[in-house]
Amino acid sequence: MRLSKEVKAAFFVLSTILLFIFGFNYLKGSSLLDRQKTIYAVYDQVDGLLVGANVMINGLSIGNVTELEFLPNSTKILVTFKVKDKLNFSSKSTASIYETGVLGGLAISIEPVFDREFIVKTGDTLNSNVRPGLTELINRQIEPLSRQLQSTITSVDSIFTGASNVLNRQTQEEIKESISLLTSAINAINNSSIIIEQTLTVKNNQIKNTIDNFETLSFNLSNVSNELNSSGLSSLISNLQVSIDGINSIVSKLDSDESTIGKLINDDDIYSNLNLSLENLNLLIEDIKINPKKYVHFSVFGRK
Repeated sequence: MRLSKEVKAAFFVLSTILLFIFGFNYLKGSSLLDRQKTIYAVYDQVDGLLVGANVMINGLSIGNVTELEFLPNSTKILVTFKVKDKLNFSSKSTASIYETGVLGGLAISIEPVFDREFIVKTGDTLNSNVRPGLTELINRQIEPLSRQLQSTITSVDSIFTGASNVLNRQTQEEIKESISLLTSAINAINNSSIIIEQTLTVKNNQIKNTIDNFETLSFNLSNVSNELNSSGLSSLISNLQVSIDGINSIVSKLDSDESTIGKLINDDDIYSNLNLSLENLNLLIEDIKINPKKYVHFSVFGRK
């Protein structure tokens, strides 16, 4: 039996529609072939939650939001979502709306409670919660900071107003002049530091050579000291000390009355006798010169 073109076209259209529906649900995370549970949660506000938003447990998608509507005669919002039938968490679990990211939109995270006596089934209503998003958290942090900043600005403005009232024009001019002088002093210090840096840069080699010369001189002095020590300087100094001690002993004996030279030097009687003897000797020599015949007898022909 041959099918007509109209039947083939209808079959093609129905197949296309079924494939589209199946693919659309698959992309949303649900499948027409999987058994699902329909559960609910009631919120005061949903903050932009959309149909098709993911329902997750610990970051794993387990279903999707299928419907959003107001409860009859109320402003509360009833959220309907489907999850996989094989999940056995308790109906006491909590469904929290949270922000997946700055641009990621909203999703529902189920905080599971496992209780075999109250396993969730189609038609159950879970507890609800709305977590603050990133924008709300930032606003919560910025709000007290904004208040503090406003208070600080007000305080600073009051301080400047009071300072302007207290400081007259002359005081303000003196403060300006002091600041100008301080700036000039700082500039002078900066210029001096630049000059010192340039001088050190130019004289760097000379300074280095001077330091090297000091090191060489120190090394040479160390070597000379070592050579003097090794050449017996200590023994020479010891011998010199012994000689000095001997000279001191001789001088001490000369200065004492025990030695002949010491008596000659120190005894006045000996000096007087010696002086008297020299005077008598001089008188004798003078007398011999005056009366030589008295002491010397000389004859050419001999003595009678």
